[in-house]
Parts: sequence; C-alpha cells; structure tokens
Amino acid sequence: MNLTKKQTEEVLSNFLVQKDGLNEVLQMMLNSMMHCERKEFLIESEGNKGNGYRQSNVFGYGHQIELRVPRDRQSEFMPTILALFREQETYLKEVSFQMYSKGLTTRDISEVMETIYGTHYSKSKISNISQGFYEQMEAWRNRELDEHYLAFYIDGLQVKLKRDGKYKNECFYIILGLKEDYTREIVSIVNFPTESSQGWRLIFDDIKERGVKSIGIIVSDGLTGIDTAIAEKFNGTPHQRCIVHLQRNLSTFVRKENKEELAEDVRAILNPDDPTYTKEKALNNLVDFAEKWKTKSKALTKYINNLEWEPFFTYLDFAVQIRRMLYTTNWIERFNKSCRRTLKVRGAFPNEESVLALITSVALDKTNKKYKYPIYNFKFETKLSNKSKKMQGGN
Repeated sequence: MNLTKKQTEEVLSNFLVQKDGLNEVLQMMLNSMMHCERKEFLIESEGNKGNGYRQSNVFGYGHQIELRVPRDRQSEFMPTILALFREQETYLKEVSFQMYSKGLTTRDISEVMETIYGTHYSKSKISNISQGFYEQMEAWRNRELDEHYLAFYIDGLQVKLKRDGKYKNECFYIILGLKEDYTREIVSIVNFPTESSQGWRLIFDDIKERGVKSIGIIVSDGLTGIDTAIAEKFNGTPHQRCIVHLQRNLSTFVRKENKEELAEDVRAILNPDDPTYTKEKALNNLVDFAEKWKTKSKALTKYINNLEWEPFFTYLDFAVQIRRMLYTTNWIERFNKSCRRTLKVRGAFPNEESVLALITSVALDKTNKKYKYPIYNFKFETKLSNKSKKMQGGN
C-alpha cells in the first residue's frame, strides 16, 4: 500500500501524540533506513546475502531505543546511521570526563545527564565510565618517560582523604618536568601518607624504571634530607632549594615592622637579574647580612649560621635569562593551586584513587593546553642539556 505524503504525515501524527510516540517513530524510521541501506548494499555486493538482525541500543528522547541492525553473511555491511550514534556516545563520554575532572561526583554527572538526555546514564553507568577514567589515568601515570629532562620541580600536595574510617591529610608527591623541547609535563603523581626524603627516593626509583636517566637540575622546597635523596638517586645533579620558602622562614625571626627591610636585604643577596653576580658574591653578601641582623635577632643569626646556603644559590651557575625560573618552585606551586581548586569542589575523599584521578585530570588539561607551549628562555643555557651519555651514577 502506497500512502501519499499527507497520509503519511497523518499516520505519524497519530503515533507522536501517544505516550513515547516520538521514540516509536524514531525506532521505525531508523530501522527502515538501515533495512533499505542493506538492500542497496547487497545489490553491489556479489554473492552476498542478508543474515538476519542484531540488537543495538541508541539514544532516543528521554531513554534508549532498541534497533534491529541488519547483518550480511560476509560481515561487510555497517549502517551509516550507527556511526553517527557512536560519535554521540563518544562525545557524551568526553563530556562526562570533563565534568568529572572539574570535581563533580558520579552522582552529580548522572543528574546532569538525566536532565539533558533523560535516563540514558544511570549512576551505575557513570560509575563504569569513571572506572574507565581510572584505568586510562593510571596508564598515563605509568607511561614511559623521556631519558633526559632539563629540570624537575618537585613538591608534595596535602589532601584530606579517608583511611581506616578517619579523614586525615595525606601527601601526594608531584613532579613537573621541563622537557628538551622546552615544553612541560607532569612526570609523576604518587600517594604516600606523609612527605619524606625516603618517599622521594622511592619516587626517583620509579621514574628511573620508567626511562629517566638524567636531569639538568632539580628544584625543591627545604624538606629535610631531600638533598641526600637527590644525591643518591641522581648523583651529580644540581639541586636548587626554593628561595620563596627561605624568605618565609627568615621573616618569622623578626618583628612585623622589620619584615620589609629584611625582605629588601634578602632580595639584594639573591640578585638574579645581574649577569655578573656569582655564587661567591652571594655568599660574601650573606656574611654582611648576618652581621647586620645579629643585633636585631639572635634567633635569626643562629638560623643563618646553621643553614646550608649553597643549595639556595645554585641558580647563579646558570644563564641570567632562566634564573628566576630556577630559584623557586613557583611552577609546581601553581599546578598544586589548580589541583586544590578542583579538589575543593569535593572536600574530603573516600580513597586515594579518587584524588589521583582528579590530580591526573588537571595534569592532562595542563599538558594539552598551557604546558604544550615551549619556554624558549632555556635556549640560552646549555648546561641543562642531555647528560645521558655520561650516565649519571646512583643506586
């Protein structure tokens, strides 16, 4: 029976006014399109025949609809319309990943998806997608690394998570690496309950197993024992301690009205922008600095005298164009700040995997955006270039 266009519209209208009518019309239309497409395909496919149907689910209006996908005996036919639905599924998974990476829980994502697409994405399906995220992120965290990095910036990020029924801060060890093409990437994200030099030893062993042989310089805060850990695992690698942490520590020994004067004196000792300024000059100026402040704060003088100063002036061995990029942990601190902003959406976390996933998502976002742009200032310094031929020592 052949219907006119008007008669067809009337039949469809009768379906559409019924409950779930739109999905029924979509189902009939898509099944008919695929059936006709196979019919045309078999005309051009010599010796091939139809081979029944298989079931497939795709998005409809508010919930999924079932399709009868035509098959052929030679397994060569694939309906064009299904490719479009696969792209939609991929897109929605990417959207889910983006929402998860911004700190939304699987429950939040499920509710958003239900609002926009109906009941396609149950909480269990979102959880399955999240598990897929975890696996992809774990593979990325364990990926093979370059043999040489111009610089490593290392720091620990404290995050509150649940263990043994209690919420407490735990440390997530993070390494930001500057590659030989002058781009950056997050090299390592690992959880240990507390930050320690022994923890960093384990991290260094791990990145060596993943391919790292040498590093131009390592920049860190003042964690006790970190210099020894670096010397053991990457023998001969220059170590720079963060001067911002130093300035904070020094300021705690003087009164509020003296803090600005102290800061000016410290800046004069550091002097990163003078190409003629050397480590020897800095150490000499440090003696004058200690002499000046001994009458104002005995505790400060004692702190200065007991501190090992060499690691704070390592940046002076390098080109003036990169000194400000070497003498602080600002790069890794800014990354940690971005992580805290995302983690703050969740508050406390049920396990370390959920924290690792969110930190990794921030790392991937940075890698695909900001970190892909080269820092060309490092072209002015050759001391940080590949040392793998010399094969640094260590255990």
